[in-house]
Amino acid sequence: MGSQRRDGEEKMSEKKPSYSQLTHDVVQQAPEPLTAAEILGRVAAIRPITTKNPKNTIRNVITQSRIIVATGNGRYGWKPRLIDGSVVRHTLSEAELVEKELHWDVDLKDALWPIINAPKQYADASPAKVALPNETVVELNLNFMGHGLWGCSMHFAVWLWLQSVEAEAGDHLIFRVIDSAERWYAVTFEARAERNEAMIQERNEAIIALGQKMMRRPYAAMDSEIVTAALATGLYQNDVPPDPFGELWADIRQALYEEPGDMLPEVEPDPLLSALFERPALVYDPDNPPSLPREYDPDYGRRHARQSLKARKGSVKSWTFRVNHRDFPDIWADIELAEDQTLEDLHLQIQVTFGWNDDHLYSFFIGDETGEKVSEVGSPWSDTLLHTHLVTIGELGLAPGRLLLYLFDYGDNHEFDVEVIDLNPLAPKGEYPKILHYPGVNRPQQYPE
Repeated sequence: MGSQRRDGEEKMSEKKPSYSQLTHDVVQQAPEPLTAAEILGRVAAIRPITTKNPKNTIRNVITQSRIIVATGNGRYGWKPRLIDGSVVRHTLSEAELVEKELHWDVDLKDALWPIINAPKQYADASPAKVALPNETVVELNLNFMGHGLWGCSMHFAVWLWLQSVEAEAGDHLIFRVIDSAERWYAVTFEARAERNEAMIQERNEAIIALGQKMMRRPYAAMDSEIVTAALATGLYQNDVPPDPFGELWADIRQALYEEPGDMLPEVEPDPLLSALFERPALVYDPDNPPSLPREYDPDYGRRHARQSLKARKGSVKSWTFRVNHRDFPDIWADIELAEDQTLEDLHLQIQVTFGWNDDHLYSFFIGDETGEKVSEVGSPWSDTLLHTHLVTIGELGLAPGRLLLYLFDYGDNHEFDVEVIDLNPLAPKGEYPKILHYPGVNRPQQYPE
């Protein structure tokens, strides 16, 4: 009698598989992609679905899964199986060759580690086994290298191979997905001069079109979502792959930030100002700042720094600034910007870092190397000759040790010393600006009565 009771308790304690697990198992075991109705039927055949709305139950599992992905024809498949045969291009940067590292763009990262973000029982972050043209097999790892950058140290066999083909910055590695579930890949080399530009442009346009379509949704898609969709729908299933996704990101983002009607009418440069600054210059209207990108425009919500477009494509020159409030030494941060970013990006990153409200005018004061002659670069709405959104970091010619003054709010006069503490001529591609060091101390903006 006692043994029968124990057997009954053991059966009751057996945990039935969840509908989420059953859905994943059904899709994983199916050799071909399935419709939502087919998935529902197969799950129900294993375990009756007793929820109020069985269709929604299964659809919620599908839409929230990171490894059950749409194939673009009303069907859903197992991600590792769908991406087999994909071919992904990697552009070598000067920083990679100098530092002997490999930096994974979002599309190559997704192809080499397609289920790293899957539920625990399916996730796999093991090294990718990659066959070189000389039949040497190397293991490539997925390491977080800081500030949004993923990559790994370059395997010695890869370094020798790249030397043998005289690889230079701008050349390509072409990765082919052999069997992602078993972690097998192959790689070949393509010199920049050997690119099939017409076919690459055709592939690029397909990726850009998909990305812009997804960006126009009520909730804009992330780059990783666009890449997964492109891989799953076969846009990488070609011997001539598109350019790395990061190099296409600027064109894709136009769907959000450069909609029709945003472009300003062309204005003739003012001849006197152009002669003074030795470059085309417009008569400036501070009430209607010209050339104001949408990210900087308060009419579109909270303003934010623009990402470096150059850094999405390869190595960049970068500057690291130590920003320190003169009256409150505990308020400081180290911020790194790329050469194509502006003083407006630096201002906006300072405001975000310290949790301030970006609700007053501001200027940067830049002295020459002797510190005698000082130029004021004002906000887009300031009555100054130079403006933050039109001055890039790269054109300032700043060297380590140079000091700038950042003045925020001409009423309370918050003054920050902005010192150049590092210049990196070969900063890796990635997302800039970056916060390198920040003690986490904020002081509220103070406005005396």
